[in-house]
Amino acid sequence: MLAACAVSAEPLFGPPLVCAQGSICPIQQFVDLDPGPGARDPWCGTMTYDGHKGTDFRVRSMEDVARGVEVVAMADGVVKAARDGMADQLVSTDEDRKAISSRECGNGLVLDHGGGFETQYCHMRRDSLRAKTGAKVRKGDVLGFVGASGLAAFPHVHVTLRRDGREIDPFTGLGAGEACSAYDTAAASSGWLDGNALATLGRPGQPTVLSAGFAAGAVSDKQLVKAGLPTPPDQRSQAMVGYIWAINLAQGDRLALRIEKDGQLFAEQVTEPLDRSKAVYVAYAGKKGAPAPGHYRLQTSILRQGNRIAIQSSDLEIR
Repeated sequence: MLAACAVSAEPLFGPPLVCAQGSICPIQQFVDLDPGPGARDPWCGTMTYDGHKGTDFRVRSMEDVARGVEVVAMADGVVKAARDGMADQLVSTDEDRKAISSRECGNGLVLDHGGGFETQYCHMRRDSLRAKTGAKVRKGDVLGFVGASGLAAFPHVHVTLRRDGREIDPFTGLGAGEACSAYDTAAASSGWLDGNALATLGRPGQPTVLSAGFAAGAVSDKQLVKAGLPTPPDQRSQAMVGYIWAINLAQGDRLALRIEKDGQLFAEQVTEPLDRSKAVYVAYAGKKGAPAPGHYRLQTSILRQGNRIAIQSSDLEIR
């Protein structure tokens, strides 16, 4: 049973996810501050889309959803509304969108924190909600699990922070129509988040590598989101491929991959500069045919304005 709690007039909000050690739960999208048809995140960047009213904290794949990633209360509060029972099904077609019309939030709940503050949590896993309408929760209490219910193209929890009915960015305290600003410590500390939540921010505008490793064939975002990380190739495989899976790439970014076998170049690829910002992107390089025994090393990076960033490597031994 959830304990009773006092509701603070002006709470500081914690992170909404408990990301297990060895997992990754990056921010995919922020609040859109542009009041018109354009889109602008709080840092004057492109990590949002038109009309996005919350912050998307994602997990890598439906494999993570099945394993279970906890969604927790960001502050003390009372459950104002809740819904459960919708299927976890990634949306990709117009038919999918029509099927969840007026229920885009999927499974989730709204917490009233007092002082005009409330948080809404969307796209939670079916049958995972632990708090019913009217229940009191404390900051950090488990509300349920991350899912992909409602209008979700990838598994995540969408969190909307409102004050007096107005959506605001929790990191900066800014709302739609207010001027964005380049990232700095002051901007990041002027919102409504505590130190633990701010630590999830990283540095806005920088990409995140969801995964970089080996596969036995071509790799796509759709495949990775649905099935999780691929099984590495062995001597019976039909190909040896290295891949990089990244989010929040900027126009002009390039993805570089290099595979060495026993210290010698095996395959290499550098993509063309991106023609526009990309919420998610996958690149891969390799060769067809069963890989010969040996030590394979994959080196990946994102090239931005001549600099290598988000560097990751992976090793594979085939015997």
